Amino acid sequence: MSKKKEKKDQFIIAYLPELENTQAIIDSAISFAKMLKKGLILLYISDNAYKSISTTEAEIVLKDLNSKITDVDFHSYCAIEGKTKDIINKIPLFLSGVLLVSAASESKNNNEKLASNSNTMLKNLYTSRIAYFLVPQNHNSPISFNRVIMTINHMRESKEKVLWGSYFGRFANSEVIVYYHNYKDEFYRHQLHFNIKFLMRMFDNFKINYRLNLSSNSKTFVDYQAIDYAKETNAGLIICQTTKNKSWFEEIFNLKERKIINNTQQIPVLFVNPREDLFILCE
Repeated sequence: MSKKKEKKDQFIIAYLPELENTQAIIDSAISFAKMLKKGLILLYISDNAYKSISTTEAEIVLKDLNSKITDVDFHSYCAIEGKTKDIINKIPLFLSGVLLVSAASESKNNNEKLASNSNTMLKNLYTSRIAYFLVPQNHNSPISFNRVIMTINHMRESKEKVLWGSYFGRFANSEVIVYYHNYKDEFYRHQLHFNIKFLMRMFDNFKINYRLNLSSNSKTFVDYQAIDYAKETNAGLIICQTTKNKSWFEEIFNLKERKIINNTQQIPVLFVNPREDLFILCE
């Protein structure tokens, strides 16, 4: 890293799985760093499991990319050698990372194993404690925080997602649209009710501009619906939550999140990973 970092500092991590087509990742990371008033670190991981270059070679590219950043008070870069998943899992500790920003690509018809592949990306990010924002690689315009779609469901881990939703309202003056559907199961309905009640209490306390949107479609996974709704309402991004417990179907055919990442509307997505220390009913 080019500058010494104090422990009290917190950073947005721009994870560059490849060192080409990085502008969308860096621009998005800068937007979050400015919104949350955090520093910015460009990260490259040299992992023998994927097509990669040495940390020495990577630092030359990172230094050049870092020199072109002007909108953030503190910005630096870091190239690390090791297993991608292990390093990402430790980002909140050794880089004081509060959000990881990256991009996933579609599979390519060759034998090269790329760290940017969408399925590979999910496997490496899935167990991390850090929230991660994935932007389409071909996203040319700056990320808009004007309107944000946040899904909410019956999960007891929704508390941290509500906190993230509040950040957009508090620090970016975003309109937050809370998107949800109801459940036939009485227990799930009660869980959803508690989560919405918690959300309204928090958002009202911070005077956040928000509205609830109840979908009449109770059969389709609510995050899938949010993709289409974000497109209809010209939202800049959606906030979702990753699957906590994978079923046998998801183990074989990949996680639901992969479909969200590969959404044809190209809507950026902020994923919040469930955390055991926030396993609290939002009453």
